[in-house]
Amino acid sequence: MSGDITFTDNKAPITIRNESSIRRPTVIGKLIEIIATNSATADDLRREPADIEVKIKLNDLKRSKRYLKDYRGESLLVDDSIKELNRNIMNGGRKLKRQMKDFYTDSLCKYSIEIDPFDLNKLRENSDNIVEDVAHATMVFVKNSSDLQDGYFEEDIVFGVNLIVGYSIVECIVMENPHDHD
Repeated sequence: MSGDITFTDNKAPITIRNESSIRRPTVIGKLIEIIATNSATADDLRREPADIEVKIKLNDLKRSKRYLKDYRGESLLVDDSIKELNRNIMNGGRKLKRQMKDFYTDSLCKYSIEIDPFDLNKLRENSDNIVEDVAHATMVFVKNSSDLQDGYFEEDIVFGVNLIVGYSIVECIVMENPHDHD
């Protein structure tokens, strides 16, 4: 079924994708596999987490507080799950943070937010939309993952994504760390 779509009073870029793909081996894919298994990195993703309330205020989060609420209630589950991830995948936690940072950076670019010097005012204007972008990108990424087999309910996936987004905000991978903007 096809039809026209009309957007009124749109304040952000809209992307609609309806793509299907067939997995095929590629030279670039092989190179990425080699890079992914190499443990050397210049990217230091260890951040000193800031107080959650201070972070909410700095980033002017409103709608996105729900991710932090979910994370607060399940932080031990997330911490234990990250430890398990690291046992199963070499540097799994670091790779998770790197992916979440990529989603965050993509969203900053989408809203044309300068990162050097960082435009904190423009981030504040778009902060909840940025978090929603990150959550959406995470959801799409997870749903396209070959690791997620049958037997998981949609609610389980949504819950897991919400916790990962909350974790990423708390760990200052997604959204700005007050310690960087003193």
